[in-house]
Amino acid sequence: MVSPAGQDSARALFWKLVWLYQGGCFTAVAIVFALVFLGLEFSLYQWGVLLAMSPVVIAIYNLTDVWLMARHYRPLGHVLRALDERRAVGDPELAEGLITALNLPFLSFLRVTLLHGPLVTVLVILTLLTGNTLFATGWAEWQFWAFGATTLFFASPTHAIFEFFGVSRTMVPVIQRLNGELGRELAPAELRRLFWVRLRSKLLYLAIFVTGLPLVFFASSVVFKVERLLANQGVPASLDVMAPFYAWIVGVVAVCAVGAVLMALLTANEVSRSAARLIAGMRKVESGALEEARLEVVSTDEYADIFRGFQHMLDALREEQRILGVSHDLAGELQLDLLIARIMRVASDLLHAERSTLFIHDPRTDELFSFFAEGTHLREIRIPASRGIAGAVFKSGMAENIADPYADPRFDPSVDRATGFRTRSILCTPIANKAGGRIGVAQVLNKRGDAAFSAKDEARLRAFSAQIAVSLENAKLFDDVLAMKNYNESILKSTSNGIVTLDSDNRVVTANDAATQILGVERVDLVGQAAATVFDGPNRWIADSLHRIAPSGETTLGVDAEIARPDAKASSVNLTAAPLIDANGRRIGSMLVLEDITSEKRVRSTMARYMSKEVADQLLQDGEDALTGKDQTVSILFSDVRGFTTIAEAIGARETVAMLNGYFTEMVDVILANGGILDKYIGDAIMALFGAPFANPADADNAVRTANQMMLALAAFNDGRRAQGQLPIDIGVGIATGDVVVGNIGSLRRMEYTVIGDSVNLASRLEGTNKVYGTKILLSESTRGRLKDRSLTREIDLIRVKGKDFPVAIYESLAYRAGELDRGLGAMLGAYDQGLAAYRARAWGAAEQAFASALDYVPDDGPSLMYLARCRQFRDSPPPADWNGVWILTEK
Repeated sequence: MVSPAGQDSARALFWKLVWLYQGGCFTAVAIVFALVFLGLEFSLYQWGVLLAMSPVVIAIYNLTDVWLMARHYRPLGHVLRALDERRAVGDPELAEGLITALNLPFLSFLRVTLLHGPLVTVLVILTLLTGNTLFATGWAEWQFWAFGATTLFFASPTHAIFEFFGVSRTMVPVIQRLNGELGRELAPAELRRLFWVRLRSKLLYLAIFVTGLPLVFFASSVVFKVERLLANQGVPASLDVMAPFYAWIVGVVAVCAVGAVLMALLTANEVSRSAARLIAGMRKVESGALEEARLEVVSTDEYADIFRGFQHMLDALREEQRILGVSHDLAGELQLDLLIARIMRVASDLLHAERSTLFIHDPRTDELFSFFAEGTHLREIRIPASRGIAGAVFKSGMAENIADPYADPRFDPSVDRATGFRTRSILCTPIANKAGGRIGVAQVLNKRGDAAFSAKDEARLRAFSAQIAVSLENAKLFDDVLAMKNYNESILKSTSNGIVTLDSDNRVVTANDAATQILGVERVDLVGQAAATVFDGPNRWIADSLHRIAPSGETTLGVDAEIARPDAKASSVNLTAAPLIDANGRRIGSMLVLEDITSEKRVRSTMARYMSKEVADQLLQDGEDALTGKDQTVSILFSDVRGFTTIAEAIGARETVAMLNGYFTEMVDVILANGGILDKYIGDAIMALFGAPFANPADADNAVRTANQMMLALAAFNDGRRAQGQLPIDIGVGIATGDVVVGNIGSLRRMEYTVIGDSVNLASRLEGTNKVYGTKILLSESTRGRLKDRSLTREIDLIRVKGKDFPVAIYESLAYRAGELDRGLGAMLGAYDQGLAAYRARAWGAAEQAFASALDYVPDDGPSLMYLARCRQFRDSPPPADWNGVWILTEK
């Protein structure tokens, strides 16, 4: 009873129940009035008064009954109304509504029997008394009791039976709807709230109230009518005369009443016994004892058909249980040849066949082959995929049940001739995988007993073929997984990297041979252990790496790390800790990859004594060929300590070495931090490369940044020296960028990876030129041209160095003095630029004034002092007319 949207099924159902009640009332009133008309001898006046007073009586018992009906119906109406309005209804409310719907027929029966019947009887007697009192109707006493008894014994049971069965039929769709909404069976506590009305009780009620009591009433009425008739005729009715009549009446009534009750009891017992047998059988089926559940047909009534149907159902369940048992057994077999043998033995047994064969399709050759044929010595049969009945079934995808194979042109009798077997009948069905693709054919031969295969056999083989497909797919999957497992184990065994896998609880699952060698432990001491236990103490950083990847799912790297081994040795590794992700993207564990670099690190450590770390790394990676000569654009940085000889003489050899070691440490750290490599130490000078052996677009910027950071590091270094009462030192830096030759240069006994070319010489010259201009950092024009950040750089001069024909522009970097911009440096640079422009324009006076202004902001600015002196010189002795602003350096 599914209510369309917007329909009030609760209200409609209640009014249907009301009309059922009214129908029962009408039926009962009609019966009573008919019996009254036939036997109670009412006059027309009495009928008129009775009919006039009937509406009041009907209204009284209607109001009472409808009120009680509404009270009983209320829980069910509440649930139906909520469902009609598409509101959520909880399980307790649905269960309450279902209980009400199941109990409502019996509640209606009780209402009519215990309330309606007695109430109407009382109202009838009161009506007759009122008629005699107010309207002088003259109803006799016997008419009172006859009318009341008719109402109570005839009308009330009739109404009760009518309403019970009417409400029961009406509740069926309602109960179905509520069962669907509840989605479960009623709980034991809820079942105890139901009114269980057994068939025995129903039959007894019918025997007593429909047969027994009406019969007693009828007998009493007959006796009364006979005595009344005799009295009206003036015939005396003495007890002696009437005794035989009374005895006959009592006997007939007793025999009929007892017979009705006994018949009801016997019928109820017979039905109950049959029902009990059925229930017992169903309980055995429910408990799984199918072999014990058997119902023999012992009657010819409706239960005979029920028992036969139940037995057919049992046979089907036993067959299904057998197939499931076989399927369970087959599920444990994953070797394909053994699996096929077991499948065919089971198929022959299930279908009572003499022989069975399983053909599997080989897509590479488009053939059907069998590893096993029961009853023959053939270990393999191969036929074209379109040959014979098996081939026809495979190609068509339709099962074939052939009673006479030799009459079928598709049948190939050559196998029979080869084996001496006679094929009398064939049942053949295709086998398809879960994707619908056909993977083979199942075939059984010769039904035992010379019978043909039935439609039931077809259904069995079809069902069993579905399980065959699953088993074959599982076996194939197992073979694939086993092959993949062996393949992966071979890879893990062959790889030189250590690999350790862990589950989601960070317990070690696998570890290859390389991992056990690197860690210095046996595999049995690793597998199954928690990561926190395996990687403890100095190796705890490995467990920490695993914990870091758990929340983020990101790979972590550990480069050039050390692992402490139980034998007190150490392994140097590059560690990669990565999450293991399944096909659905869920993390199922972690993996550690340990690259053993112990030997490489030992070689690198030895090589680093003779060359830079970067060159050693490149040499180890690419071999010596990577360090052969090649042209490459490199930024070269030279730095030199000012007045080193004087300082060394003043502080002595020991202090000189300590000073250089501290100075070199600070400077080299800056070089390496900015991607440079240390090429060589030249006394107190440093030569560094940016762009060798690997070029980078930011090489020039890195070189200039290094120079400025060296100045800042030198200031901190000098602060420490001053604090110790030592003299500070000063340095100059020159940077040039250009194409140079990069590679191993030297003798066969001693090679050095370095660079040679004009840019190397220019960088060295620029470092020395700082002394001419009073600057700290000078860079070539080619270096400045490659800078992405040219802030705080200024052009110093256009020079021609000794040995070169073409002039080059040189620039100073002042980034290390960025903090002085607001303290005069910015204004000085502006005045300096004006002075340089005037100088190039031969405006000596304006240039002199601008440089003097620059010196007002920064009095010790070396370039401004130098240009101020030049302007005064050129003002007194102007250069020739073809002067182009180039200054020639005569010293290296």
